[in-house]
Amino acid sequence: MDTWKRIDRTGFYPQVVKRALRRALGGEAPVASLCQVDAAFDRGSVFRHLTVATLTRDCVVQLHVDELEDGGASVATSIHRSADIAGYSTMEILDDPQRARGLSEITVAVDLRGARRIELEPAHCDDPDCAADHGYTAQSFPDDLSIRVSAAADGEDVLAEAEEFVEALAALMGVRGG
Repeated sequence: MDTWKRIDRTGFYPQVVKRALRRALGGEAPVASLCQVDAAFDRGSVFRHLTVATLTRDCVVQLHVDELEDGGASVATSIHRSADIAGYSTMEILDDPQRARGLSEITVAVDLRGARRIELEPAHCDDPDCAADHGYTAQSFPDDLSIRVSAAADGEDVLAEAEEFVEALAALMGVRGG
């Protein structure tokens, strides 16, 4: 689906989102886009969020729109050169893996060499009777852009767009010809 139509279809402040994306694109045409509307709960209130990831020939644009408590909205925009993409990963859930069919969910994570997420957990030794404090172990993961799309929550069409986004991302990075 066309990027602009997809933004309209989300129904989440489409004029604000399109204005911010047009400004960020600087006249470049989108090659592929992925939109995800999500909800969060805070102090008994529900707030919507929209993430838009858009690829061009030269950059990745990420918009994040938050619904504010007073009825307003905040729009955060980040633009990264395609050369800044360190890599990407996907995780796919298939309902019928024997026939490689039935994609029901995909998570796309893009490492833009920016934010990182650290997972800490208590360190342990092999002695089951040991009561000593062994400190912590940590793993660091890129956490710049991550979007999870499922057919059940977002629709088959959005899931297909996520697959198209991954194909365009692979082509942009030179992983596949295109």
